[in-house]
Amino acid sequence: MKPSIITISRQFGSGGREIGAELAKRLKLPFFEKSLFEEASKRSGIHPDFFERAETRKNWYFSNAFLSSADPLNMSLDDQIYLAQVKTIRELAEQGPCIIVGRGANQILADRNDLLNIFIYADRKVRLKRIIEVYGVPENQAEKQMDAADKNRAIYLKHYTNQIFGKAENYHLCIDSGKLGIENTIKMIEVSYRTLE
Repeated sequence: MKPSIITISRQFGSGGREIGAELAKRLKLPFFEKSLFEEASKRSGIHPDFFERAETRKNWYFSNAFLSSADPLNMSLDDQIYLAQVKTIRELAEQGPCIIVGRGANQILADRNDLLNIFIYADRKVRLKRIIEVYGVPENQAEKQMDAADKNRAIYLKHYTNQIFGKAENYHLCIDSGKLGIENTIKMIEVSYRTLE
C-alpha cells in the first residue's frame, strides 16, 4: 500500500524537525511536532508543557509500567502523558495522511501498513555546529545538551515502546542529513513518499 503517514525519528541536532516541517509544506500534509502536544493536551486536559518535556524529564523512567493499571488515578503523570500521546497519534493518523515527528510514532502506529518510517542522523560535529548556530545553544553547553537529549530519547523509547533508538530495523529509511544536507534529505524522503506503492 502507498504510504500516507510519515514518521520521523531523529538525533538531536540532525535537523529532523526542520526536515519534517519543510516536507509537510511540499507534500501539503498536516505536520505534528509541537502541535501534537497541543492536540494531546486538549484531549486529556493535561497542560501542554508536560508533553513537551516528556522525552527529557529525569524521573519518568522510574515510574511503574505504564500498563500496570487501567485506572488513570493509579498511573504516574508520565504514564498518563504517554497514553494521551498514543491516543492522539492514533486519532491523527486515522484522520488521514500526515507527518509526525518523534514520540515513538513509528512503533505506536506499527499495526498500520501505510507508514514510511524515517530516521535522521548526522555526525557529531555537524550536529554540534547546528545546535550552536541554529538552536542558539552556547558552545560550552552544546555537547552536554546533545548527549543528554539523545540519551533521554533512547531511554524514553526503550521504556515505552521497547525499541532501540536509531536501530535501522525500526525504520524504512535512515538518512545522514549531515552528509546529504537538509535539502537533499528532504528531496530523498519526498521522492520515496511519492513513488512507493
